[in-house]
Amino acid sequence: MFLVAVPAMALLLIAGPVLLPEFRSDRAGRLDPVSVGLSLVAVLAMVYGIKQLAVEDTPIVPAVALVVGAAVGVLFVRRQLHLETPLLDLRLLRNRPFTAVLVALVLAGIAMAGTGLLVTQYLQSVLGYSPAASALLFAPMGLGEAAGTMAAPARARRIKPTTAMAGGPAGSALGSLLLVGAEGAYALPLVMIGITVLALGTGPLFALGTGLVVGSVPPERAGSAASMSETGNYFGGSLGFALLGVLAAVVYRTRMDDTSDSLAGAVEASGRLPAGQGADLLHTARAAFTTGLHVIGIVAAIVFAASAVLILAMRPATGTTSAGLPEREDAPRAPEGVCGRRVRVALDQAVDVDPVGR
Repeated sequence: MFLVAVPAMALLLIAGPVLLPEFRSDRAGRLDPVSVGLSLVAVLAMVYGIKQLAVEDTPIVPAVALVVGAAVGVLFVRRQLHLETPLLDLRLLRNRPFTAVLVALVLAGIAMAGTGLLVTQYLQSVLGYSPAASALLFAPMGLGEAAGTMAAPARARRIKPTTAMAGGPAGSALGSLLLVGAEGAYALPLVMIGITVLALGTGPLFALGTGLVVGSVPPERAGSAASMSETGNYFGGSLGFALLGVLAAVVYRTRMDDTSDSLAGAVEASGRLPAGQGADLLHTARAAFTTGLHVIGIVAAIVFAASAVLILAMRPATGTTSAGLPEREDAPRAPEGVCGRRVRVALDQAVDVDPVGR
């Protein structure tokens, strides 16, 4: 299935160097292998520990993994703060709007990954669709995200970009709540409408939020800002699979009285039982998994709502106050007043809006 992306990526590799503008800093640093290793160990250990908490009878191994991951994460942060050219420039987090958007991207990644994990399994193992049919039914989530992203600039021309960014997750919260009603004859339409609305709402956050993150720093630091934006979203996805996946598993096992670890296991076991017993087990397991989907829908709605509130609470000031971005001592100084307007101008540039006209 991954080969489908090869032609598009080949075209990008050929056309990118010709069509995409590039900026290279004179002070570009080298890749720090130690930082790469620390980040991998920290993330993998934390995700492993969280997921194993749901399946281990004794929490010793998961607890050790979590402690190791947290300790290595602290070492990673300390190293980034002391390096002249860090792998991730964590000093950028001193900018409140920058941090708000970054955290919102992480939260959106958590909610989208968690709901996607549950919905794909729900389509196959509860509603009984084949993997191919489930993939087609799940397509509105990707298409909705693309449509929301492309429509974000036009929307931001009519309302303030920060309001557009906050309104997106608010809409996603409503889409997540539709998953709570997924049951019975209306299960499929509610799921499809829910994931479509959910994905549409993330478009403004991804499009305008990334524009703010990258555009709110000097050109020589855009690479660091972009890497943090991408890392935040993918890190959120990893946490979503781990955290919401574990939560759904806990709900399922509780409803099944710990007689089954997973819906897939129950489906397999039902085939080895007499017809009546197998049907009863399958019905109970599907009902338990559906409850897990409802819980994840509620949690995702809370996460999206929190993202919207965070963006509104930490929006850039309307005056010419400092954006709070740390400057290197040897970096060229911007003219008086420019730094104070950098975040606000970045929002305008992200949607190609004339701030005077607005």
